[in-house]
Amino acid sequence: MIKKCIGCGSKLQTKKTNSEGYIEEQLLESSSICRRCFRLKNYGEYTVTSKDNDFYEEILININKTNDLVVHVVDIFDLSNIEVVKKYVKNKSILVLTKRDLMPKSIKDNKLIDRIKIEYGEYVEIVVVSSKKNYNIDLLLSAINRHKSTNKVYIIGSTNAGKSTLINKFIKNYSDNNSYITTSYLPSTTLDTIEIKIDEDLYFIDTPGLLNTNSIINYIGFDEIKHITPKSEIHPRIYQLNKKCSILIENFCRIDYLIDKNNSFSFYIANSIDVQKINYDTNDKLRELKKVQLDINDDEDIVIEGLCFIKIVKRCKVDVFLFENVRVSKRSKLIG
Repeated sequence: MIKKCIGCGSKLQTKKTNSEGYIEEQLLESSSICRRCFRLKNYGEYTVTSKDNDFYEEILININKTNDLVVHVVDIFDLSNIEVVKKYVKNKSILVLTKRDLMPKSIKDNKLIDRIKIEYGEYVEIVVVSSKKNYNIDLLLSAINRHKSTNKVYIIGSTNAGKSTLINKFIKNYSDNNSYITTSYLPSTTLDTIEIKIDEDLYFIDTPGLLNTNSIINYIGFDEIKHITPKSEIHPRIYQLNKKCSILIENFCRIDYLIDKNNSFSFYIANSIDVQKINYDTNDKLRELKKVQLDINDDEDIVIEGLCFIKIVKRCKVDVFLFENVRVSKRSKLIG
């Protein structure tokens, strides 16, 4: 019988020490966790996986052969990841926006849901949750039970969306199961499907997170990922700009404001990140990075994937300087 790691889903094996699922032979009978997950959980040591998105895409495509409900988990702070995953799976799906505790309390759930329904009306339900605060977890369970066709429910999402943390909350709240999934700030923690029994009528199938190659987390180190990841409620930072103003986001990004009109930029970004206004003419820091020019309308935000989004009051034009493969884009305003 094939035995899988309960932390990442890899098939446990005792031969290849540098491959996924390796476990010392003497521990194979007594332990259900691979060495990689053990070291990640206990020492914060991260081993890069050799698997790429082709492997993970195939897992998602095969879900279409079932009649099972899908729970699509998306970080509320990084909604661009909706598009990364949803194109592969056509099953009836619930959209779950996680990490509600990171967004300001002044932002109302119903406003977020109404805004997202405009673009993503194909979901049978949208639920906003916080696994950390145990917020709306009962509401999500009710939605799952209302829409599921079988006792199996697939959990899908991009890396770092909060899938494993959400599943662990379900295990804690509703299951006698004492085995928890490995969680981490780092991408590709879950490597294969993991079946988790919640109760006799509900089994979750956790799937590996699909890598968003446009996110900044793929191009910075572990300490920087921890630094830019929000850990508590975000306090938006508001800057009044006019011509010859620039904004510097540490060593990650520069924004040059290009028009001669007063404007207001609100940054929704981790509280730990330093954001400062600098002189357009006398400070050239980060201008050697890739430049993207954007024309922003009154009803649009700027999104820097994996880093932040920026609410802008008036139409404007900006130059954004950032790492080569990181995407900056505009979208309809998330917050009115």
